Amino acid sequence: MSEEVSSDEWDEEMMLELRRFGLEQALGFHQLKDNVDLGAVFKDADRIVNYVLGEMTP
Repeated sequence: MSEEVSSDEWDEEMMLELRRFGLEQALGFHQLKDNVDLGAVFKDADRIVNYVLGEMTP
């Protein structure tokens, strides 16, 4: 019997990867600055995720 991954598990895994991507991109951008504001990093990471998900005005 083969194991099938439910669509909910796939969606959850995909969202985790997408959030990781957004956080990495935002952190990379903010590391260029002298002081890293974690609040701004997470805000920008959310904007990146929302843009990838189709919200064209993040």
